[in-house]
Amino acid sequence: MSRNSLHYETIEDNRHPGDYRVEAIGNDGEVYTAIFVGPEAKDRAQEYASLKNADQLASLSLTR
Repeated sequence: MSRNSLHYETIEDNRHPGDYRVEAIGNDGEVYTAIFVGPEAKDRAQEYASLKNADQLASLSLTR
């Protein structure tokens, strides 16, 4: 799978309110997940997703 096909999204966990997941689903259907719990979990998850998405954009720019 190409790394360039991933888009990372922040999602609050349904079973554990206040915990957040960052998920990316590849074109092949594989799911990649990072879990954030504790103080500032939402902020940390959003920052992680932003960094990963920025990395994806940078990779796309380099391959063109």
